[in-house]
Parts: sequence; structure tokens; C-alpha cells
Amino acid sequence: MIDERTVVVRTLADLPSFGSGDLSSQILADETLGVENVGVGVVTIAPDARGSRHVREVEEIVFVLSGTGRIVTDDDSHDLAAGQAAIIPPGVHHYHENTGDEEWKKLWIFAPQGPEKAIRARGE
Repeated sequence: MIDERTVVVRTLADLPSFGSGDLSSQILADETLGVENVGVGVVTIAPDARGSRHVREVEEIVFVLSGTGRIVTDDDSHDLAAGQAAIIPPGVHHYHENTGDEEWKKLWIFAPQGPEKAIRARGE
């Protein structure tokens, strides 16, 4: 558990991956570390792969670390590349798809926490 006097450093290479070979997440921060307000992690999507259509009841922010991809909603699609971010409001059905030739790696933030529990449930 963290407290107000502790800095926790985590390295992606040391964290478990949850999901399949085509789409996997690593959780950087959530309630298991004592973080109370947000869930933060990294998702990696293989070339030509896509996630399932889903909806979240929390705010979802994604920041592209590398590669290119698209977020598709019922009404629109948004192409994203490294250095770009997207804010997905609660209640918006969407999916994420890799449109490039390399892995699409994104930082995700959920506020408040919640969806990272389903990510953990996928298993390592």
C-alpha cells in the first residue's frame, strides 16, 4: 500500500500482462497499490487486431505511446498516432483497432477506477 510519503516506481517489463497475444494490458496503478481515484495502465494491440466493442461507465483517456490506430464509436472514428490523446466519455460504445504495421501501444486512464478489475479478470 502507498501512503502520502511513499513514491512507487513500476517498470512495464516487470508487470504481468492480462489478455491475449493480440491485445494485452499491464496495470500500472489501481486499488491494489492503494491508489484511490484512478486506474492507469498500458494496452498493446497487435497489427491488424482490434478489441471488442464495449462501453464504460467511467471516463476513459488514452494516450498513444507508439504505433497508429483508430477508436471507432457508433457515430464516428478517430485515427490516432504517437503523441495524441483521446478522451472517451462514459456511456460511449466503442472499440480500438490497430491500423498500422507495428504494435499500437497506449496508456489508459480510468476515472474513477473500475474497468481495470475486468482487465485483471482476463488472467495472465
